[in-house]
Amino acid sequence: MRKQLLKFSRLKSTKAERRFSELLKKHRIPFKAKVKIQGREVDFIVGRCAIDIDGHEQFDGKNEMLVREGFIPIHFDNREVSEKIINKILQC
Repeated sequence: MRKQLLKFSRLKSTKAERRFSELLKKHRIPFKAKVKIQGREVDFIVGRCAIDIDGHEQFDGKNEMLVREGFIPIHFDNREVSEKIINKILQC
């Protein structure tokens, strides 16, 4: 767990990513952070969900690659990070 926390230092993550990791920990949802898949970084892996939290559009190529690798790509805007999204994550 310490390794995951180090990945969320202020220099390597956004405020929304740190807030999301705190929500996952609060609800005791196991996750991996800052995972590279086929050379592309994904902010979080929760089960088979590949979650990116950002304030910009994603490229279709990354989503297609994630689906080919067996993941379900989910994107949240920085403003969407709240308790409400936990239910969506638990459905994965």
